Amino acid sequence: MKISEIRDKTKVELAAQGRELRMELFNLKLQKASSQLEKPIRLRELRHDIARIETQVTQLGRTEALGNLVTALDKVKDFTVDGVAGMLRGLAKGDLSRKDVLKICGSVFNKQQVRLTGREMAQLIQTKGRDKAVELAKQAAARN
Repeated sequence: MKISEIRDKTKVELAAQGRELRMELFNLKLQKASSQLEKPIRLRELRHDIARIETQVTQLGRTEALGNLVTALDKVKDFTVDGVAGMLRGLAKGDLSRKDVLKICGSVFNKQQVRLTGREMAQLIQTKGRDKAVELAKQAAARN
């Protein structure tokens, strides 16, 4: 499978295709165990295809999360540390975990890669200012 084919698919299509490939891999492993496998190289090809699909799903999720971050930063009415911390907690209540939110924010605002708590991340974002924070998040979303 070519990477260009994978990039053209949506997250749902990729998840379905990943399930199909995993089932095929399982069946091939059963054939291998019973010495009925005709093309052993197909095992490696399937593992590589599954890895490509998982990578694309991760990239799509990251792009979506960055878009959500941009939207959330725009909507924060009270751009204080408490307001930004509340916005980060709100993002964590959706599809993302608290750890994922901190990873996404860290990749945009914390270039020194220092481990920060949610409150410290909120302070870092707040010190940038609303306009600069939104601009940085938009740039990161555009890169993905």
